[in-house]
Amino acid sequence: MIGPTWLYISLAAVIFIAAAVIAVVQATDSDDPPPVMAGDADEVQAVEQVEQQAAQQQQPQPAAQAAAQADEQQRSLDEPAEQAATQAQSVQQEQESPHSQSAVDEPADDPLLGFIVPIADACISRHEGHLPGANRAYRNDGVHEGLDFYEWASCVLIDEFTPILAAKDGLVIRADLDYIDITPADWARFEAANWEGEEILDELRGRQVYIDHGRGVVTRYAHLSAIAQGIAVGVRVQQGQVIGFAGESGQREVYTDENDVHLHFEIRVGDGWLGQGATPEQGRELYLEAFGLSGN
Repeated sequence: MIGPTWLYISLAAVIFIAAAVIAVVQATDSDDPPPVMAGDADEVQAVEQVEQQAAQQQQPQPAAQAAAQADEQQRSLDEPAEQAATQAQSVQQEQESPHSQSAVDEPADDPLLGFIVPIADACISRHEGHLPGANRAYRNDGVHEGLDFYEWASCVLIDEFTPILAAKDGLVIRADLDYIDITPADWARFEAANWEGEEILDELRGRQVYIDHGRGVVTRYAHLSAIAQGIAVGVRVQQGQVIGFAGESGQREVYTDENDVHLHFEIRVGDGWLGQGATPEQGRELYLEAFGLSGN
């Protein structure tokens, strides 16, 4: 070799150190994984599969998670709708039930149905003179405009203490709280006028209560001996509520020893009355229908 030996040794050392530095730098900067030996490949693959399965179990895939959330939201929307449908069906069944209160007590389509007999347990007289449309010859061929309830023809005891009941819910529009009984002079005046004129007819009905049931229907209760406490114009009454007591007010028997205690009852329709223009028997059938007693 040419030159001193130490020079060559120093040069070799420098080259070795430079090569080592380059190798270290390359190993540090490289993105490639370290080489895997052929014998370790299966083990590495198995480890990767286990790690992937664990990751899938711990964290659902985005698509599956979104589908689950969508199903939950749909159920939350469907539940109120299902509840509303169930409630609507329940209401419809109740309304269609033959035992529903409105269907039994007061048919909404006919204001002339749903009444009760104004004297408890009384039957409807078959005597023609007690029926609507019966002739009243003494009143210049007048016509009876309602039903009469006398004890001997109505299946129950009727006296001046017999309660008179509201035939239907309604509003009291007349209550003769200050009524004064007629006198013999009044009766003479009626005879002289041949019982004509609405004023005289009204006096002949005696102490009265009128109840407005709406839709042009009014019930009249006449010849009362007294009016029940609390009954006055503007008071709302319920069906079956006591409004007064049977009597003979407006009749001459009020000042004689004779007895004419009864109830005169009318169902008024507008300016007319139930059974107007019909025969007495036909009028009776109309009242039976109004009371829900057809066929009796």
